[in-house]
Amino acid sequence: MNNTIRVRFAPSPTGELHLGGARTALFNYLFAKQNGGKFCLRIEDTDKARSKDKYVDQICDSLRWMGLHWDGPLMFQSRRKEEYRTAVKQLLNEERAYRCFCSTEELAEERTNAEKEGSFYGYSGKCSQLSDSEIKGKLNSAEPFCIRLKVSNSGNTSFVDEVYGTIEVDNKEIDDFIIQRTDGSATYNFVVVIDDSDMDITHVIRGEDHLTNTLKQIAVYEALSRNIPKFAHLPMILSSEGKRLSKRHGAVGVQTYREKGYLPEALVNFLALLGWNPGDEQEIFSLEELVQEFSLSRIVKKAAVFDDQKFEWMSGQHLMKTSANDLLKT
Repeated sequence: MNNTIRVRFAPSPTGELHLGGARTALFNYLFAKQNGGKFCLRIEDTDKARSKDKYVDQICDSLRWMGLHWDGPLMFQSRRKEEYRTAVKQLLNEERAYRCFCSTEELAEERTNAEKEGSFYGYSGKCSQLSDSEIKGKLNSAEPFCIRLKVSNSGNTSFVDEVYGTIEVDNKEIDDFIIQRTDGSATYNFVVVIDDSDMDITHVIRGEDHLTNTLKQIAVYEALSRNIPKFAHLPMILSSEGKRLSKRHGAVGVQTYREKGYLPEALVNFLALLGWNPGDEQEIFSLEELVQEFSLSRIVKKAAVFDDQKFEWMSGQHLMKTSANDLLKT
């Protein structure tokens, strides 16, 4: 790995680019460009039922409209199954993962017993104790199995988040989680590690809803002896009613704002201020100015609020700064 900063935006093409995703893409872009790094785009399209090519096109078109041009070719998770299988085989061969033959009923019984005892439920790990002959017998009988990562049940896993500081959890809360399902498909927390590692990603900047995922992903990095990137988690965006931003609370897709005639400069400016403090009273920024001013150290922990009135005011400010000829081009 060289010293070039590399970040990625990794949307799932199950709908148009929503505002939370657009802000994540923006913050990744700003951080990369300020540091002379690379902004990569990965399409996480493993959900065959919901992933659509038209949404890939919409997401890419929305990013271009916002001025967020990515470096290099698109990466598609759906085209990387062999890479995931190879990594799983490595972990099995090194005894850092194991086949789990437990049925749904057995796992449900374990969970019920834990609930009765009032204790945290984590998989017991009993299949990690199977002998080679027992495993061979189950395989010969074609018993279905998933593959679990072997996680130490003692000690803690921790990392220093660029926004939230030290995050630490007891390894018992991570437990031996599944990295490959019974149908042979790899799970989210496994594939993102393989992808980020293969892409030489140095910084993972994403929403705070991924904080718990990060701890599992670190366990995968360590098991594979791969370089662990730095992490920065962004505060959630709330609606003006104080609720988590969703489609129930108005237009939350970039495409929708574009169709309504808003300028991309206005949306970029507004999104940048949702969770990032410029450090002074300035509110109106161009994309170039944001690249110069942005820093991870000024991302705030408190949830950001999408204030519709403030956005309308900011849109007006950008309209006044835009020539008639430029308006005709938008």
